[in-house]
Amino acid sequence: MKCPKCNVELKTQNDRGVQVEACPNCQGMWLTPAELDQLENEAFSNEANKGSLYVTSYETEFKCPVCSAPLKEFDYRFFDLQIECCPEHGYWLDKDEDNQILELMRGEEDRIERKFGTEDSWTKYINHLRSPSFFNKVKDLFRS
Repeated sequence: MKCPKCNVELKTQNDRGVQVEACPNCQGMWLTPAELDQLENEAFSNEANKGSLYVTSYETEFKCPVCSAPLKEFDYRFFDLQIECCPEHGYWLDKDEDNQILELMRGEEDRIERKFGTEDSWTKYINHLRSPSFFNKVKDLFRS
């Protein structure tokens, strides 16, 4: 397989315990969908909350290293990070985009944990307001 950016032969290497095809020239890497999922799971393991990977994409001049079809560029999970993919075979990550993905996923996991924590706190507060003892205290205030 050849690098879609510099047409150099890709080399197999281990990246965070995942075998990927990497370019020795530009340090980009080719990941299958399963390998991208593995990378994301390093920072964010809740599949249900990951959201859509992409909705729209745009054809690029770069070719899939597997089938030579034009790669498509998209905004990764609606963040301001554009990566390329072949819908059939995988994803091309330019140098350091793997680190950007991990950073984005860690931030997303923190945001979701804060959201659910806030919702849990609010639910407890509302349930406290609905409790019979609270209503009795409010009634007692008006009886005086």
